[in-house]
Amino acid sequence: MKNLLAGLMVVIILIMTTSCKNEKAVNNFYKEIQRVSSYDEGLPENYEYMDYASIARAFDKVVFDFDIKDAYRPLIWEDHTFNSIGIPAYVGDGRMGKDGEQEAVTVIAAVLSATLSGVDKSDQNGVDYVQALNAFFSEEEGIILNNPSGNSAGTSMWYLIYPAILYTHTAMLYDNPGIMKHNMLKNIESWYYAYEVMYRNGDADFNYTGFNFVTREPYRNGIWTEPDCAAGIAVLMYYGYEITGEEKYLTAATNLMDYIDSFFGSPLYEVLMYYAPVLMARLNALHGTSYSLDRALSKVFDGNSIPRGGWGCINGKWGDYEMNGLFGSTTDGGGYAFSMNTFAAAGAIAPMVRYDPRYARDVGKWILHLSSNARYFFANQTPAEHQAQIPEVPSKQITDAVPFEGIRKQRDGKVPWFGGDPTVYGWAETNLSLYSGAHIGVLGVLTEETDVEGILKIDLLSTEMTKILAYPTFLIYNPYSTSQQITYRVAGDKPVDLFDTVTNTIIKRGVTNETPLDIPPDGAVVVVEIPQGMKVEGKGLNNYANGVYISSNRSTVSFVRPENRDVVKGRTTVEIALCANFDDAVDNAVLIIEDQTIPIENNKAVINAKRFGKGSKKVTVKASTKNGLYDEASIRLTFD
Repeated sequence: MKNLLAGLMVVIILIMTTSCKNEKAVNNFYKEIQRVSSYDEGLPENYEYMDYASIARAFDKVVFDFDIKDAYRPLIWEDHTFNSIGIPAYVGDGRMGKDGEQEAVTVIAAVLSATLSGVDKSDQNGVDYVQALNAFFSEEEGIILNNPSGNSAGTSMWYLIYPAILYTHTAMLYDNPGIMKHNMLKNIESWYYAYEVMYRNGDADFNYTGFNFVTREPYRNGIWTEPDCAAGIAVLMYYGYEITGEEKYLTAATNLMDYIDSFFGSPLYEVLMYYAPVLMARLNALHGTSYSLDRALSKVFDGNSIPRGGWGCINGKWGDYEMNGLFGSTTDGGGYAFSMNTFAAAGAIAPMVRYDPRYARDVGKWILHLSSNARYFFANQTPAEHQAQIPEVPSKQITDAVPFEGIRKQRDGKVPWFGGDPTVYGWAETNLSLYSGAHIGVLGVLTEETDVEGILKIDLLSTEMTKILAYPTFLIYNPYSTSQQITYRVAGDKPVDLFDTVTNTIIKRGVTNETPLDIPPDGAVVVVEIPQGMKVEGKGLNNYANGVYISSNRSTVSFVRPENRDVVKGRTTVEIALCANFDDAVDNAVLIIEDQTIPIENNKAVINAKRFGKGSKKVTVKASTKNGLYDEASIRLTFD
């Protein structure tokens, strides 16, 4: 080791910033989501605010209308066989009216979306659509199914688990869910059994296609696997823990996240992986785990999926249209964005900022771009010549409220091409996707415009699956290069203090109705509305007001110099910084270059670039802090 240090001649100077009270320090506190930080601008090109909550209510009105009759309507039917309702996956779907063939990812999602948008689906025009969802529960198998007439044999993981998440989330939103609570708990217990089978006493393997609840064993179909089922099962387990208090569910959720965290590459197959970052962040904050959210977000965003190569978050422009923030395949035909995945990802991922404010800036930037660019899923936002051609165009009521299934980067000589798979493969007469439209309310309840164009108020409580009491919490990102002042309107009618979790400080006191609020340039605040005068108390690494969780203390390590992609020659000083939203300092740190791990002694050393081969190299600093936190950061340097 002595010879190694002498040969490398490394000097590292640690700057131990103990708080993030000034603008420069706060910028060092933020952590990057690589695909988001690569956006050319903070404000989307051709930005336009879309009122998705209104679109979601319009969708509900169009779909839940049994009486209207035109070329494609009604879009709903009474399922007398299963005492429920049916909504097909697409407008012009041949399965319309076929009892038992309707999908939970459409029907349950539609009820959830409307509920999030302020519609009481338990008593809408005298009909209880919430209880109608019980048709998707199988008494025989003890699980939620995707089709009332279906079973688990031959049904893939996400088509079993995602409906269960939708069902559970919907039940949570109603005070008297009736038999739904029994069904929900039975489903959770059934999946606990499946977890035990696949966990195999610690030799975990969730890399299966599905789980047969009759034979009580997992299976592979020889074509694909869905290892991100572990993330979906973990969501059910954690909610089971939350409502029952049974430690076995918490243990299961943690073991499942261990599997996701250690999975080589990304296990992403479908929407289930989107829930991993928030659950990891919550376990870190409330249960003392130390999952890498950088790694989890990379597995969701970066298109590095092992079972479904290329699936992640789309970047860049397709023709004249910016596609930043949309989710789907980054590689299929040059790229293929899906509306359902985009809406679902926003709702699943955004709440993680509650538990880790270091990601406030990039999550805010991502949601801003996503919310603007998702408008291209709607036919009234793009020219007809770039859309899939169909014999009979649906009514304006339908096309204004029901999105296309997807957007391809190119097809039929059009860049981009707005449509989907149904007309290509003969599944339906149109590419208007009811299963996708059934998720619009997720984005609608999440985003609200402010009085400054391009600055959104993002409700971090609105889409999180939890029953735990929390104060109103909002993420506000400023995409501009200068500070912007918005008019902040409080959620209730009682005076509150505004607590910013990014800096862990009260930024406004005694606010009633509204107040001016400054948002830093290319920065964010995470505002928690706590009762006026309520004392904020620290407990461990968390902060509480009257026993209610409001924030977590976090630290970020970063490079001061050299900067990413710099060229280094000869003797080069490396300087890093630690920034925290509370008092913290580095306890131990190492620098890693190629396969060399260099302990930091006396906070100093100097790199002699000549000791390494020429070329681009990843340089990583790993640091643990006095308060037991851990962080790492990497840059690429060109050694000359």
